[in-house]
Amino acid sequence: MRKLLLLIISGLVSGVAIAATPVFPGGPGEYDVGLRLVQFQDRSRAYPGKIDLLTGAPTQGERWRPIQALTWYPARRGTGTALRYADYVRTAATEEHFGLEAAAVDRFVLTYMQDNYPILDAGQNKAALAQPMLARRDARPAAGKFPIVIYAPGSSMSAHENADLCEYLASHGYIVIASPSLGTHTRSIDLDLDSAESQARDIAFLLGYAETLPQADIRHVAAMGYSFGGLANVLAAARDDRISALVSLDGSVRYFPSIVKQATYATPERLALPMLYLGGKPSNAEAMNRAKEVAASYSLMNQMRYSDLYNVTMYTMEHAAFQGESLRLGPEERFGEYSREDALLAHGWMGRYVRAFLDAYLRGDASGLAFLANKPAANAVPAHLLAVDVHRAEGEPATLATMATHYARQGYRDLATLYRGMHERAPGFKPDERALIAWGEKFLEAGRYAEATDIYQLATSLYPDSGRAVFYLALTYDKKHDDVLALEAYRRVLGFWPDQAEARQAIARLEARSGR
Repeated sequence: MRKLLLLIISGLVSGVAIAATPVFPGGPGEYDVGLRLVQFQDRSRAYPGKIDLLTGAPTQGERWRPIQALTWYPARRGTGTALRYADYVRTAATEEHFGLEAAAVDRFVLTYMQDNYPILDAGQNKAALAQPMLARRDARPAAGKFPIVIYAPGSSMSAHENADLCEYLASHGYIVIASPSLGTHTRSIDLDLDSAESQARDIAFLLGYAETLPQADIRHVAAMGYSFGGLANVLAAARDDRISALVSLDGSVRYFPSIVKQATYATPERLALPMLYLGGKPSNAEAMNRAKEVAASYSLMNQMRYSDLYNVTMYTMEHAAFQGESLRLGPEERFGEYSREDALLAHGWMGRYVRAFLDAYLRGDASGLAFLANKPAANAVPAHLLAVDVHRAEGEPATLATMATHYARQGYRDLATLYRGMHERAPGFKPDERALIAWGEKFLEAGRYAEATDIYQLATSLYPDSGRAVFYLALTYDKKHDDVLALEAYRRVLGFWPDQAEARQAIARLEARSGR
């Protein structure tokens, strides 16, 4: 399955392939690039299934999920060991089996090239593998803190698939971390929600790893994905608000709307973060209608009204041209009416837009934001290469977090008025009852009873049939010694739960104190 996917993505049809290297406008940045390979055992998830699909017998041995991470990082000049492209291919050999001996890895590299790129003759094969890379293995990290980019490869692909882009970003001061695209229980993935969520969990795992790196500025994190990885990264961001920006390289969030719709948690409110989507030449309406999945009416990106969304159309790029390995090793015919040089040029500008976006939203860099806002010609982009469509965020999402922010800004006053204003702008906004109660508990624990009262009064107005909300309101009155209101509220609690012991005890205590 994985071999077939590689053949498809590389477009291996008749013709002669010529190894080529993507070049990014302006070239590498100020830093040397280091590369580190780290292997993890994620014991929170089973990877091989219970049954070995080859033998039909129960799987033997431990079943932890292997996560092999490639990390590109800004490095000190002249340190580390120079790399060639073969070194990246060699890392694919140990994605599932960490302890392979060197001879087995060598055999893997030979098989990998023969099976996936059969049109390369022996000389081309050797030349492709011998190409020098920018990164240096285990180079000494540069001083400073750097933003994080978690990279998610396409379906069943290896972590090194876009090594050139990852190196380029690292040279400009980013830490880029990638792991292979593994299925939930097999090396190849299925194109379904389960596989997308498995890859999203890998992204979360890598983000946890990033937090251990001394160089990492964990306050500024982007998730970038190609193809199916450009769907998984969106799901990861919907689950983890440490991710503050999204980059999609012709991502499947556009091409598999039915999978996105199944992920009901991927809402505009949870995805209120900037996104850069770089897509290939658009199809005509007839072709889209033939591809029923793509032609579906639902588009998550159209729903992301709280996001700055940059939609960049790359007119000379087919899907495979967004992946560096395909550009290096795929056949000329893969680029349709355009040449490999056209695709390489566009790929380079793709990387330039990615860097500008990251500079703008992870670093707060004004020049990056200006680059994105410019007409392509103003950025010296060759004519007819790309077009940019920008949708600016339409205000803030109506969420409990937004309400908490504004409540604090207005001095912890007028919560009910604040809620009414938000509800008028977003009629569907109604914070979850338990979330409101948990919010109020934070103020209760801090002895801030006025704020807790505001919150529980709102909770009881929104959920008038909730005995739980009334109980917490009674508890708050009790703690601030407002006995009359506390008694009234505790008695209301008994209307919901006649045998509620805490309410009965509180009523007896308060009545005794008041002499009733």
